[in-house]
Amino acid sequence: MDGRLQGKVAIVTGAAQGLGEAIARAMAAEGAIVAGCDVKKEEGRAVFASLDPSGERSLFSRVDLADEASVRAFVAAVRQRFGRIDILVNNAAILPPPGRSLPEMAEADWSRVLDINVGGAFRITGAVLPAMIEQKGGAVISLSSVHRSHSIPGFTAYAASKGAIVSMTRQLALEYGAQGIRFNTISPGAIATAMTQAILDGDPTGGLTARFRHMHALERIGRPEEVAATAVFLASDGAGFITGEDILVDGGLTKATRLDF
Repeated sequence: MDGRLQGKVAIVTGAAQGLGEAIARAMAAEGAIVAGCDVKKEEGRAVFASLDPSGERSLFSRVDLADEASVRAFVAAVRQRFGRIDILVNNAAILPPPGRSLPEMAEADWSRVLDINVGGAFRITGAVLPAMIEQKGGAVISLSSVHRSHSIPGFTAYAASKGAIVSMTRQLALEYGAQGIRFNTISPGAIATAMTQAILDGDPTGGLTARFRHMHALERIGRPEEVAATAVFLASDGAGFITGEDILVDGGLTKATRLDF
């Protein structure tokens, strides 16, 4: 451990599994105090008990990002216990039932995706910003996706939410740069998480898995720890002059035109 985040306090949303878990573990390994939240209470508690058995350098809470009071209470608890907030990772996101065209999508599904994926980031970022402004510094990293620019049928709501995250991040980078607060996004390709696996399980023949691998120039699906490594870098002082950027961690997916499969 080289301690790139030593002395920093990080909040990670959606920390009970997948990319959120990987990011929480990576930041803790780099010396950060990590506060995680998720709607999956038992899974999250298990992750954080493993990550920090003493419980001295971590905190996990069940938080519904659609509930502003819940979000603000969590942020207040983190600040009260650890005294500051240096890093926010907006990772939590949901998918509607995949594969549905727009006319088939229930308005409630559309609204829920936007309310969690974009509204959740709006709520917790708004709650964290006063601490960062007071400290005159901080790093906010939000997970977007290659879906913001590259399409798969049936993912309209998800793609819309991920495009909004990139636009919101660039706006905030401009608004809060003078306060020393940096905002960046990460756009992963297909990563081996439960969300991705749920999509791949829709084809028991394995053909969809092969196609997902082939979408990438590296001919494989990414690993959560590869995205986590990028989040650690963006949170560190080594990225101190990077703001308003979208970093692709996509194995070359957005550079590949596959005509031979």
